[in-house]
This record gives sequence, C-alpha cells and structure tokens, in this order.
Amino acid sequence: MAQAPRASPTIAHRVLARRLQRVRVEQARLSPAQAAQLVGTTHMTIRRIESAATSINTVQIEQLLQAYGVRGDALRTLLEQARQAAEPGWWHHRYRPVMSAAYQHWIALESAASAIRLWAPGHVPGLLQIPAYTAALHRALHPEAPPAHIDLAVELVHERQQRQRQRGARLWTVLSAAALHPVIGGPGVRRAQLQALEAGLAEQRTALQVMPLDSAPYPLLGAPPVRHLRVDADIPDHVVEHRPFATTITDDEATVARWRQALNGTAAAATWPTTLTPHLPPEEGAVARVP
Repeated sequence: MAQAPRASPTIAHRVLARRLQRVRVEQARLSPAQAAQLVGTTHMTIRRIESAATSINTVQIEQLLQAYGVRGDALRTLLEQARQAAEPGWWHHRYRPVMSAAYQHWIALESAASAIRLWAPGHVPGLLQIPAYTAALHRALHPEAPPAHIDLAVELVHERQQRQRQRGARLWTVLSAAALHPVIGGPGVRRAQLQALEAGLAEQRTALQVMPLDSAPYPLLGAPPVRHLRVDADIPDHVVEHRPFATTITDDEATVARWRQALNGTAAAATWPTTLTPHLPPEEGAVARVP
C-alpha cells in the first residue's frame, strides 16, 4: 500500500532540527558521521533529522541527545519540544485536500510569523479577503474544483485570518491600485470587499498602503505577489513568490535581502491612504465609503 505523503514540517519541527544541529556542533563537537556512529545510524539520517526532512522520532532524538551529553532539565526540555513538534500543523488533517505542497510549506511559515509583509499587484490578498471574494477568486483560479473544495478553501483563508489576528502578528500590505479594480464575484462582492478594506483603514486595523496607477516606476513594478515572513530567531526570514502554476520559497540570505530592499523601496513610493476613494474610478468612489 502506498504511504500518504508526509506533512510539511511545522516551524516547531524546523526550530527543533536547528537546535539539534547546534547541540551536536557546539556542545558535543561531533561531525554527522561521528554522531551517526554513536547511535548506530548513517550520517545521511543525521543530516535529514537536522534539516527537518524526516518525521520526528522521539526515541531516536533522545538517543542522540544522550550521546551528545545532554542531561537533566536540558534533556527534558528538548524532548518536550520534540513531542510538541511531532504534532502536525493545524491545517494538516482538515485542509490538505485543497493545499499544494508549496501551500503547506509557506503556511507553516505564515502560521508562526511574527511579521508578514505583502506585495499584492493583482487582487486583494487572502489575509484581507471577505469570504465571498475568496470563493469567487478560487473558482476563477481553479475552475475544476468541486463546490466542497471551494468551501474548504474559503474556510482555510478565514482560519488563517483568525490565527493571524489572535497571535498578534504584524501585517503590512502594499496593494497596487490595480488590485482594487477587477470585478471578482460580481459588483456586489467587489463593493463588499472594498467596504471591508475601507473599514480596516477607518479603524486602523491594518497597515495598508496603495500604489497609485499613475505612480512613477518603483522596485516591484512587474513583480508577482510576494510575501516576506519573519519567523523565529532560529529560522531565517523567508520570501514567497506566487506565480501562475509555481510558487518559489527561499530563505537564501542574499535573495531575501534583495526582496526586502525592493519591498522597502516600493513601500516608500506608495501612499498611506485614509480612504480608497482616490484609487477608484470617479463614478465608483462612493462604493467603498463606510456609511
């Protein structure tokens, strides 16, 4: 029988993997091959454990930690972290049918991020969407999806929004004014989405900038949707590029630095609106105003 694919590692799993590597290198001063010999495994297994590329085996981790000389409270703390990290992410059981492998990867990062920066050139991003907008967009992007999957995708986006607010993660979005114009879900849904954004501005619930249609060139002109995620001291910042049919996720320091610089330059050129009205066609200006 074929095995189900392994769940994308959670941030807790990745943090644990980094800490195991640090204990091996800094405390035990062992190479992967030396560590493997102590516990009767291969150096490749050690490397896979330290890159979170294999499922968590708490028995094996305890053997490694004891071989590294970890004892007492330090051992108990790391083993408890291992047990917690072995739990799948909140999205794993219910939402996997509507999640690609890349989606599972970056949602693990987003779910642990303390700061989320977004560049949204074509449509309102998920963390700011109303359910009807999410459903209409999902139907357009996935025309073959059955109704049950659309409902699940909408629920998933709503759950992401709730969790982002509950943990107090900072959200900073730079939205191209072009993203306000597509009639996604029909005029009524578009109007409701604009009103939701307008309400967020009025109540200062979100850090939202808008790049005017008549702006001068800026660093992210022509770039795809981008998210910059700041996670944990043991996990480097990540950048996610969302292109049609492909998502690129990187933590390469130089690449992330270039994207961060481009985000900063674009944010410097964008406006901080108190209302969306100036960025809408004149005949629609009143649509987004909060009554």
